[in-house]
Amino acid sequence: MSDEIAACGIDLSLTGTGFCLKHGKSLSVETIKTKPKDYPNKIERVKKIVREVSRRIPKRNVLVCVENYFTPANRAQIGAAMSLIELGWSVRLALYQGGVPFYVIVPQHLKKFGTGKGNCPKAIVVREVYKRWGVDVKDDNQADACVLAHIAHSIATWEENLPAYQLETIEKVVLDSESYNLPEKPWPMELSAGN
Repeated sequence: MSDEIAACGIDLSLTGTGFCLKHGKSLSVETIKTKPKDYPNKIERVKKIVREVSRRIPKRNVLVCVENYFTPANRAQIGAAMSLIELGWSVRLALYQGGVPFYVIVPQHLKKFGTGKGNCPKAIVVREVYKRWGVDVKDDNQADACVLAHIAHSIATWEENLPAYQLETIEKVVLDSESYNLPEKPWPMELSAGN
């Protein structure tokens, strides 16, 4: 791998975690799938997802963006939200302990960066990923991961020739988002996991 920044986007889900790696002009997108019947319990299932995500992240020159949790709209979604929180904390802990620099991105910032609007249906994000970057994703998890990788790339390279709404989103992310393991020097710079 060259010294260019590798940008990763992760959209967490127990059934299909979207993962995108952007490195230079290369971009790969995939879904890490799991089924409850394949694991003796939820902890083993979460451990599998954490391992699969962790092994895909480069060890040097990397910046990761992980989507934050969703707020349940009704009581029926509370169980799903709690499971995602468990998975989310497990992945964040693995990234943190591994020294991987990362931002936690709220869904509104993801959507605004990808579509120009902070509140839109998932189908619009999928469409815009294809229109903007030519990536034919298989599902909305991959689409979200792709947008997150582009956010990470734009932050890490201090990309300035972006549309105004994307620059505004990047500024909000850098100023207001949870972030961990970030160096104190300004971008662009070498980012290394595991100091």
